[in-house]
Amino acid sequence: MMLRLGSALMLLPAVLPLPAAAQGRITYCCTDNTGQQVCSDVLPKQCYGKAYREINSRGITVRRVDAPLNAEQRAAKEAEAKRAKEEEARRLEQDRKNRALLATYASEQDIDFARDRAIADVQRTIKAAQDKQADLAGRQKKLDAEAEFYKKKPMPSQLQSQLRENEAEMKAQQAAIDGRQKDIEALKVRFEEEKLRYRELTRKTAPGKSEPPAAPPPGAAARPR
Repeated sequence: MMLRLGSALMLLPAVLPLPAAAQGRITYCCTDNTGQQVCSDVLPKQCYGKAYREINSRGITVRRVDAPLNAEQRAAKEAEAKRAKEEEARRLEQDRKNRALLATYASEQDIDFARDRAIADVQRTIKAAQDKQADLAGRQKKLDAEAEFYKKKPMPSQLQSQLRENEAEMKAQQAAIDGRQKDIEALKVRFEEEKLRYRELTRKTAPGKSEPPAAPPPGAAARPR
């Protein structure tokens, strides 16, 4: 009887729960430079600068730690983060523009009206520049006629200055007209793009067509009517 009791006492530690410290033990494992698995209850030197795993006493990986990045990898990661941030900013800006577009126009005809009004405003500035240019051309004729008297003798400095200023102003007016013409073309392109985007955002089912009916639930065909 005593022998059996002693045997039971010897087996008792094997069935008792592990101490709390043992249950919380962490093992660190990594692959060294030779491709071998290295593990220890403290981070092995072979794992310094490498990715490693933390494994609990039940053999389950509880955490993975990536290897530190080198300078080239850090630069690539930062560049990727910058690209992602810029792309997100572009997406948010486009969303803002889309909302503004839908809030500004109630139909494609509204876009056409806004385009025509904007172009008309630019055309008025062109007309004003053309009128100014016509006045300058008339003045140029008078100055040229006056300059005819000085073909064979020195021209007064005041007349020379007036000729230069008038010619420069005529060139400036022509440059302004050319610029406004380009503005008109740019407006046409911009409003056309807005119309296409508006159409895309407001695309709906064509009149007279309805959405396809939903599929009946399983077994519906077998139900009595």
